Amino acid sequence: MLAALSAGPTSALLVVLARDHLALPPGGYGLLLGAIGVGAVLGPFLLTRLVSDPRRPAFVFGPYVLRGLIDLVLASFTALPVALAALAVYGLGTSSGAVTFNSLLQAHTPEHARGRVFAGFDMLWQLGRLASLLVGGLLAAAIGIQAVYYLGGALLLLAAAVGRHGLRNRRGNTPPS
Repeated sequence: MLAALSAGPTSALLVVLARDHLALPPGGYGLLLGAIGVGAVLGPFLLTRLVSDPRRPAFVFGPYVLRGLIDLVLASFTALPVALAALAVYGLGTSSGAVTFNSLLQAHTPEHARGRVFAGFDMLWQLGRLASLLVGGLLAAAIGIQAVYYLGGALLLLAAAVGRHGLRNRRGNTPPS
């Protein structure tokens, strides 16, 4: 839910970030989306080529850390090359993280419950994103787009920490990397 609360406004308000923070012309937003697309295409491809078991917790919570750091970079810097590189890495991490998370969820959910588990997960994810769109829009209008990205980054880092902590408590030891 923490990740969903972050993803809504930082995704939907990328156009505002492009205009207000990066001072890009309208075509600049297309460049930002293109950078995400390049990373999104490469992410699962590289994951399957370089990693033998992508269902490890590091590959589930690592993209949260990566995405959180990218949100912080996007809020902190105004240079287009920095934003393009960060968003390409964002696309890579988000797409490979989604593949890993769905694979892990499938592997650890009994077959008879998968439909309900995936439907419940999707409902929570979409509900979190929907609520965050309203809050993110209000925050962007009230205190600026940078604050939305700083908050989004913090929520993702918190989501990664909560997830790792939950694994550690469930197993009684430190989760594998």
